[in-house]
Amino acid sequence: MRWLRIRHLLDPYFVLEGPTRAVMFSDVLSDPLIIEVDLKVKGATESEDGYLSFLVSPLTCSGMLSRVFKCAYTTKHSRLEFSLGHIVSSVEATIFVRVIDGSWPHGLHGLFTVSTTGFSDRNTTKYSAGVGHERIALLDSGGQEVPIAGDGKIKLSRNVISTENCGEVIFQVKALEGDIKVVEKDTIFHPLEASKSISELDMGFCKMEVTVFWSRVSCNP
Repeated sequence: MRWLRIRHLLDPYFVLEGPTRAVMFSDVLSDPLIIEVDLKVKGATESEDGYLSFLVSPLTCSGMLSRVFKCAYTTKHSRLEFSLGHIVSSVEATIFVRVIDGSWPHGLHGLFTVSTTGFSDRNTTKYSAGVGHERIALLDSGGQEVPIAGDGKIKLSRNVISTENCGEVIFQVKALEGDIKVVEKDTIFHPLEASKSISELDMGFCKMEVTVFWSRVSCNP
């Protein structure tokens, strides 16, 4: 797969897209999680692409509390920083959003995010402040229109996240005109081990139905 996004110093963050699933961490050195990065500078043709970063690195993680940790790696032409959420006793939430009434106005772009809370967010320690302060972007349309299909479904860049089974999932939508926030709405879901949850958001100009399908995280491939 060729990476076609253009990044610059004012916006250095890569958006992870696609069918994201939970990654199983291991505290066993002989069975680490492997991160692979292959970034190229796009040339006129594929054969003229140049390497920006090529990296393969093992990661191990252990602990009884959810937390966010960061790690950085320096390669010949770049320095990469990863932010990873280690979430214990987790379930998966697969999220779908659909416009059920009204329409999204032209000229407004959308930012769809989620954050999750759990035990560590309610009981912070010097070892863990939880993961609730981190927001995960499901869709940032930037200067583009929000991608909405004919049946009202919004095409999210990613729609799967993990959360503690004793926590909350806070789903938030912002409608912006340039950098100015026009509307901000959110709704809270309580995790389940199976089944689904449905909630509605009234943005004023449209109503959206948010559906979350819950599933347990499997340790098997």
